[in-house]
Amino acid sequence: MQSDWIKNRLFLLTFLATATVFLASFSTISKESAYSKSSYIPIPGSLIFYQTNTYTPEFNINADSVVIPLKRAGRLFLIEAKVEDETGNLVFDTGANGLVLNSTYFRNHVKSGGTTSTGVTGSVGTVEQISISKILIADLTYKNLRADIANLGHIENRRGIKILGLIGFSMFRNLEIIIDPKNNELKLFRIDRIGKKLNNRLADFKADHIQSIEGNTNILFLKGKINGKILNFCFDTGAETNAICSDCNRSIMNTLTITRRSGLSGAGSANSEVLFGRMNDFTIGNKQIPNMETIITNLDALSEAYGTRIDGMLGYNFLEQGIVCVNFVKKQFGIRFTKREEK
Repeated sequence: MQSDWIKNRLFLLTFLATATVFLASFSTISKESAYSKSSYIPIPGSLIFYQTNTYTPEFNINADSVVIPLKRAGRLFLIEAKVEDETGNLVFDTGANGLVLNSTYFRNHVKSGGTTSTGVTGSVGTVEQISISKILIADLTYKNLRADIANLGHIENRRGIKILGLIGFSMFRNLEIIIDPKNNELKLFRIDRIGKKLNNRLADFKADHIQSIEGNTNILFLKGKINGKILNFCFDTGAETNAICSDCNRSIMNTLTITRRSGLSGAGSANSEVLFGRMNDFTIGNKQIPNMETIITNLDALSEAYGTRIDGMLGYNFLEQGIVCVNFVKKQFGIRFTKREEK
């Protein structure tokens, strides 16, 4: 089952690296296109791994919380880290179920697993696992971890920055997580067995909208509406744009503005088509968020890999709308909106 997750996320990292060419050319044609802000748009679900591991970090300071700076490379959020003897950056990617490390820097580790992966357009190679003794992130220490290993060189080449790997919610699941894109901060709080902060003097997060977290994976799914219909979205901080499944109901597709159509070559031998456009009628809770960028493409393979129907993915364009709080112990997602709707 691990290979089902791996094959789709590996493919889509390469798939949208290829899309860069089309986005760059399109931005010179239409000044209205927000794609001109970005030269690399990885889609949500770009590298899927079926890890169910969760890790509890050790705090290196006598504190009940820690603030981790988020660096930016385009619309990617990066966290400085030291993985054993290597210092560099980890992409904060909540669409990745586990810890993924770049084979460029960890090729000498003893590997296990070795499943052959077939991408959406064909074979994309093999993915193996390695053991890591220690990871340092700000004032947090992780010991004795298992990580998938994959070639992430295309991310480094596009961004010109050292990428050690990808990390998602599995690394922070036992903490309360606040993602603050405006201030480029990831805030983590120690919590008890029922999800309350250990330090009761710290104020609770005030959300404009709260949803219950369903399931027991490290992937977060959210309910949103388009044209009054409830859709299932994956929340993915590793995605520089949103995505909508191309086989959604026609009434939903009619609310989208299509700006470009392109045929792209993926990691395999076949081609795939992707549409670029905007969501004009997306609502979460009572908040309507118009004019968000999106890619329209087939997400059936991702639905199969996640084991649940995926109607779309919410990435950077959604995340920039406010401050997000995730508490897996309480099974609760909250967002406090900070950006006014553009009329």
